Amino acid sequence: MASAVWGSAPWWGPPPPAPARPLTDIDFCSGAQLQELTQLIQELGVQESWSDGPNPGPDLLRAKNFVFSLLGLVHRRDPRFPPQAELLLLRGGIREGSLDLGPAPLGPYARGPHYDAGFTLLVPVFSVEDGTGQELQLDVESCYAWLCLPELMHGISVREAWQDCLGPPVPGGRDSSHRTESEESPKDQQSSVHPPHSYVTESEPLVSSLQKSPSNGSGPESPLQDVTDRGFPAPLKKMNGDVTKAAVDSPVPQPSEALEAWPTLCPAKVAAWFFAMLAEVAESLYPVPGAPRLVHAARHAGFTTILLATPGPPRHLLLFDLIPVVSVAGWPERARSHSWAGPLASEPSSFYLVPSGRIDRRGASGWQLCFARQELALKARIPAPLLQAHAAAQALLRPLVAGTRAGAPYLLRTLLYWACERLPVLYLARPENAGACCLGLLDELSRVLETGTLPHYFLSGQKLCAGDGPAALLLALARLRGDPVRALCAAVEEAKAARKGGGLAGVGGGAH
Repeated sequence: MASAVWGSAPWWGPPPPAPARPLTDIDFCSGAQLQELTQLIQELGVQESWSDGPNPGPDLLRAKNFVFSLLGLVHRRDPRFPPQAELLLLRGGIREGSLDLGPAPLGPYARGPHYDAGFTLLVPVFSVEDGTGQELQLDVESCYAWLCLPELMHGISVREAWQDCLGPPVPGGRDSSHRTESEESPKDQQSSVHPPHSYVTESEPLVSSLQKSPSNGSGPESPLQDVTDRGFPAPLKKMNGDVTKAAVDSPVPQPSEALEAWPTLCPAKVAAWFFAMLAEVAESLYPVPGAPRLVHAARHAGFTTILLATPGPPRHLLLFDLIPVVSVAGWPERARSHSWAGPLASEPSSFYLVPSGRIDRRGASGWQLCFARQELALKARIPAPLLQAHAAAQALLRPLVAGTRAGAPYLLRTLLYWACERLPVLYLARPENAGACCLGLLDELSRVLETGTLPHYFLSGQKLCAGDGPAALLLALARLRGDPVRALCAAVEEAKAARKGGGLAGVGGGAH
C-alpha cells in the first residue's frame, strides 16, 4: 500500500507548520516585542559582567585593594580612624541607588562619559555596642537619628577626642531614646583593614577627568606597595595633574555654643573630617607603575567620591563612593523582621547609620538608618531574571537622573523588593519574563513619582521621598516607554564601550 504524502514528504514525516499563535508577547504601550526586550536585557547582562560578575578581573581587585590601603594610611594619620573595621563594598554608586541618602547634591558624575563602573564602600568610623553608654535617639516622625556620645569610653574622653565632630543636642531631650532588640554586639565587627577584607558586592556607576596615557606595567601584589605615603604632603594641584577638592554644596555647621552643649556626633562634620583625612593622604601619594592612579576626589553631601584609573589593558576609570557610617548592634524596634525570603534580623543582627542628605527642621543634617547588609541578603534570594530586569531598568534610568537630586534609583531598588513580596516566584524566575518585569518596574516607578512617596521596605510607617524634579522625570520616563527597544540598544552600546575602557570626560565640563 502506497503511503500517503504531505507534499513531497511521507505522512509520518515532519508535521506541517503550526497555525500562528496569538500575539500575546507585545507591550501594549510601545508595541515592542517582549521577546526582543528580553534578548536585549540578556545581552546587557553579558556586556556588564566584567564589573558585576562573580569573578572580577585583576584590575578591579587591585583597585579595591588600593582603596583599602588608602584607608589604612588614614588611620596612621589620625588614630581616631579605626585600625580595624568591617568594610561593606556594594556594586554601584550612590547615584545608582546603592543607598538612600534622600534628595542631596551628588555631583555631576554620569556613568559612561565619566566612568566605567562604580562602587559604594561603607566605612564604620564608630560602633554602638552594648555597655558603652552611647544612646541612639530616633525621631520617629522624621526618621532622623542622633548619636549621643558618652563622657568616657575605655577610659578616654570621647567628647574631647571628637570635639571637632560634635553637633547640637537632640530636639526634645532624651525622651525619644531608641532601643535595639538585641543586647549582644556582633562578633564580626572586626577584620583587617588590608585584605583579607570582609566585603560584598552589589550595583554600578560615576565620573571624572583623565588623560589617556599608556601604562601596562603590572602592579605589586602587596596593597601597601600600591599606595605610598611620603610623609610630606604636596599641593593637591600637583597630584598627577588633577585636583582633590571639597564640594561647595556640603556645608559644615559651626558650633556657636559651649562644647558641653554639643553632645551628639554630627554627620556633616564627620563627613568633613573623613574627607579632610583622605585628602591629606591623597596629597602625599605618588604614582607607582602598574598600580591604580587616584585622579579625582570630592566631597558631596555626606560621602566622598574618588576616581581611580586602572593601568589596563583595557584601561578603566572606576568610581568609589566612600561613606563614613556608624555600626549599630541590634535591631530597631519598629523595623520589620521578616521578608518573603525569611528573617531579616538574623543573629547577630546589626545595621548602619549613614549621613543623611536631608535637612531637618532646625536646618541641620541627621543620621539615617541604613540596612545595606540586609539588602545584600535579600538580593541573593531574588530570581536571576528579575535581577536582570532591574539592572536593565536601572541602566535606562541612569541618563535620566544624572546630575539631579532625584531619589528615583533607590526607589527602583525598593520596588524590586516589593515586587518579590507581591508576585509569584515562578513568574519572576522565568527568563522569558525579564522584558515584562523591566517594563513593570518602570511603570511602577512612574506611579510612585506621581504620588511622591513609596513605603519604606524596612521601616513600617515610613515613606521614601521621590526627590526633586519628579515632573521632568515623569516626562522622560513616558518618552522612554514609547520606545524601550531603542533605549535598551543604547544601554547595550554603552556597556560595550565601558567593557573596552572609557570614562575620559572631564567632571563639570572641564579637566581638573
